[in-house]
Amino acid sequence: MIPEIKALEAQLKEILYGCVEHVQATKAALYLSSSPDLGNKTYELVTAYQFNDADRKVLKASDDLVDRLAVKRNAFFVNGLGTDQRLSEILFRQGTDRLLAAPIFSRGRLVGFIDMRDKAGKKPFDNPDVDAARRIADNVLSFLGSKNLFGIAPIPVMEQERPQRADAPASAPSVSMPGPPTTAQPQQLSPDAMRVIAAARETLSKRQLATPTAKRTLTEHDLEVVRLLLPATLAIPGAVLACFTAGASRHPQSIVAIATVTDDAMQMLQDHLRAWLRRNTSSGVLMRPEVLYPFGVQVAPVSAAGISTILSAPVDTPSVEGLVLTVAFERIPEAQAQRAVQIFLGQIEKSVDAAIAASAGRNDRQIMAEKLLEPDFQKYPDLVEHSREVAAIAQRLAVALDLSHAQIETVRLAALVHDVGMRLLDYERLYRKPSLTAEELHGLAEHPIVGAALVEPVLGGEIAQAVLRHHERVDGKGYPSRLTAAQIPLAAKIIQIADAWVAMTSHNSYRSPITREEAVQRIREGSGTQFDDALVERFIGAIDVIDG
Repeated sequence: MIPEIKALEAQLKEILYGCVEHVQATKAALYLSSSPDLGNKTYELVTAYQFNDADRKVLKASDDLVDRLAVKRNAFFVNGLGTDQRLSEILFRQGTDRLLAAPIFSRGRLVGFIDMRDKAGKKPFDNPDVDAARRIADNVLSFLGSKNLFGIAPIPVMEQERPQRADAPASAPSVSMPGPPTTAQPQQLSPDAMRVIAAARETLSKRQLATPTAKRTLTEHDLEVVRLLLPATLAIPGAVLACFTAGASRHPQSIVAIATVTDDAMQMLQDHLRAWLRRNTSSGVLMRPEVLYPFGVQVAPVSAAGISTILSAPVDTPSVEGLVLTVAFERIPEAQAQRAVQIFLGQIEKSVDAAIAASAGRNDRQIMAEKLLEPDFQKYPDLVEHSREVAAIAQRLAVALDLSHAQIETVRLAALVHDVGMRLLDYERLYRKPSLTAEELHGLAEHPIVGAALVEPVLGGEIAQAVLRHHERVDGKGYPSRLTAAQIPLAAKIIQIADAWVAMTSHNSYRSPITREEAVQRIREGSGTQFDDALVERFIGAIDVIDG
């Protein structure tokens, strides 16, 4: 442990006790970088309470929890062993089933994180706990800054900067015009463009655009989709019956079994679900139960006497809430069967997300995105080609990050429309113009705001948020809001890297392309300042696939 940190352990533990007071976590641990050099990416347990895993005293960047925090850049929670396949082993080994983790970032670098477990009263962690965890992490960061540790110090308030020329991917809009601002004959955008900017700003201020956190409740159509996935559950060793339940209906909506289900077995299942749902608040819709026998009906029925254990777990997906998987076993499942349940949950969450996304109108959203990008009344082939190239690169990077189907689709659509705001800002006059005035550059820097205002009513707040933030920088020097790393949506960070890459390497760009090696070097130079350093590592590591 760094000697300066060791001397401050008492004060850090006092801050950590906020996890008891404000989050009601029964266990908590604070990890900080084991070296003043944040590039070391090794994190050491510096203080804790009720946290006793000797194998997790020192963690590397490859640790599943550290990696998840480095990529997502935000606090998150996991409720249940089967909720997150990558973290289930950590939870199982420590005898816990609920986790809330909050990263501590400074200057785009992961300084450390807080690991909280098992909320008191066996309650699940929820969004208010995430907000409280962020505040505790901010308190740790402020305390470290007051001691001048890890190079942390207050960032001075700076005057709003004008966008730089596009040669430097660290600050300029990658689809903005080439050439430096000229001092001769200042010229602003047209009156029409200025009115568009004012209207877009007014629209966003009224809507207070933010990333939505609520998931939609399962509909009957959704359940029809997920029913197709349920029979695979019976392949788990010892499983005799399985069902999906949509929230607080307290009744299974779809059941598969290896044999006829007797009335007492059905009653046993429903009693289990009632008890489980009382402990885990849910909401949902009432559907009529249906029993399916995908492998035929065996002679011996499934009865209450033949069931030794029933396990339930939420199916946690970005798309929907309220879906619970329940599996009944004829004998107490061994470790192999428990592991199979966890693996199945991870697989089914991805499948549910993909199936629902595919059935929820992907083609409709694609058509709307295409119309935003290339409306009938005005064609800009250079802008369209650039946007398509950025969408392709961003999608491949999202796949390389192993994001869910829904997240990949969000990244792809947001990248496709990330520059639609350019259309209304004198694009036909300014694109490929030899030089631009400072006023023109400043006006074009409004395109994320204009684009978000256009996109939000058609494609929703999550995609609009990515459009709005795709020129923010992790060091807080981007625009339009100068957000810092943890505040920038993951989709926006991915699009920013893809945008800069295409601007530097595409033959369709407004400037001569540079070599792949030069572009990789420039992306690497922007790591931790313009770009998210963890994403840069993934991007460069998979460059042959992403830009193949």
